[in-house]
Amino acid sequence: MRSELLYHLDYSSWATRTLLSACAELPPEELERDLGSSHVSILRTWRHIYYSERVWLKRLQEDEMPPLVEVGDQSLFQDSPPEPELQQLQGVWLSLSQGIKQYFESLPDAALKQELTGIDCAIPRWRLALHLVNHSTQHRGQITSMVRQLGKQPPNTDVFSCHLLYP
Repeated sequence: MRSELLYHLDYSSWATRTLLSACAELPPEELERDLGSSHVSILRTWRHIYYSERVWLKRLQEDEMPPLVEVGDQSLFQDSPPEPELQQLQGVWLSLSQGIKQYFESLPDAALKQELTGIDCAIPRWRLALHLVNHSTQHRGQITSMVRQLGKQPPNTDVFSCHLLYP
């Protein structure tokens, strides 16, 4: 199970870096344009993914699950203004991805199956790893669509493409 989880975490990190690099070519007005997505713009969607990964790593490291009502409340874990720009996100994301991978690499096998528990919810750590990947993949897909709305060609970030680069 560990090797599969680490593969998916590596894939997610690669896909994020690949799409972030492509988005770095866009002018600020396109990054911030309201394109009608769930998080409004490309930049706001990137921030959402970053904040989510960052807060889940913190929760894992602290071995603490918040009340269920707080799990998706981004206002509880986003940065106060000014929020990071795309170049800042590029600069910090590799460290965040490495931290997530190192967390899961360091866990004993039995701990992967143990639940991160809170007062009204719990999730096994291995499922949380898959949630991180799935959540980020969902929103990278939204970003890919927004890049296409701008008339640009986004890079292919499919897991198959990653497999060809990193077998």
